[in-house]
Amino acid sequence: MEKYSHWRDSGTGIQPFLPLKPPKSNSALDGILYFLNTFIVGPPLAIIKLLLISIIFVMYLIQNVIIKIIPMDSLKWLLGKILYTWEARMILFYMGFNWIDSQKVTLTRGRKHAKKEINKISHGDVIVCNCQSYVDVIYFLFNFLEALKITGSYPELKEEEGAVSLKDIIKESKEKKTGPIVVFPEGTTTNGKGLLKFLPVFKDFSPKDELVLHVYSIKYQFYGHNVSYTVGSKFVHLYKLCTKFHHAMNVKYLSSEESQFNDIAAQADLPNSVVEGELGAHISKLIGQVLRIRKTGLGAKDKQEFLDYYNEINKKGYKNAKKSK
Repeated sequence: MEKYSHWRDSGTGIQPFLPLKPPKSNSALDGILYFLNTFIVGPPLAIIKLLLISIIFVMYLIQNVIIKIIPMDSLKWLLGKILYTWEARMILFYMGFNWIDSQKVTLTRGRKHAKKEINKISHGDVIVCNCQSYVDVIYFLFNFLEALKITGSYPELKEEEGAVSLKDIIKESKEKKTGPIVVFPEGTTTNGKGLLKFLPVFKDFSPKDELVLHVYSIKYQFYGHNVSYTVGSKFVHLYKLCTKFHHAMNVKYLSSEESQFNDIAAQADLPNSVVEGELGAHISKLIGQVLRIRKTGLGAKDKQEFLDYYNEINKKGYKNAKKSK
């Protein structure tokens, strides 16, 4: 779109913030299916699913109160793990993710694709993944209960007072055994067409640091509705997700050995910046290779400007917004 051309990456031509649109179809069958899903089947299906999600949310609030009064920490942790995992999986199910394809892959030539298995992930390990939607957060909450604590909807670029470094979080996680840490280094969501510049969460790391890394990547198949979330109302996006019976989520991850940051990886000729550091460039390269997408020169700051402009257009209209600039 011409009005969003400012946020097209000059090096790759990718516009990572624009919502994806389904290809135009002249098929009569596609038109009938669209009408049925949009006006006949979809609305009641979405209402039922949203009600079920609301019930789970109420259960979540109630169980939080109950779990807090349990005196035994071990019982409190076990009960919380069972309930939170079940609730996260049910929410994904109601959203349309009936089956999630999770696969271990390799980037090494000549090696056979590994069988489906789960990496052994311990307390203090760092899981790194691209980010396309709030659905990603729910997926990791389902798989790694305590890995996620705080998430945001708007790119926050100012360092908060008292902010803790990733190294300190890793140390605390190992000492208190609070599980792995999930990091979305792009700092915001994209449409999955390209990677963004990473935030400076890895700039202080070197191969000498004790870091166990797990590189994940998530990709959504496009079947008439855009699962990735970049702009607009979250509720409307959630409603549209719930109008469908099924969405395809593909999760790929590398072995911990293939993900590790060592002296060889640090010496590789990687286009890193001072902000990202060598580790950030290493992770970015791995995610890009797994997803087979290129990295753009855009970042969370550009997404923030894009959101401001997008919201202004929706309030004033394109012509009025253009005049005010």
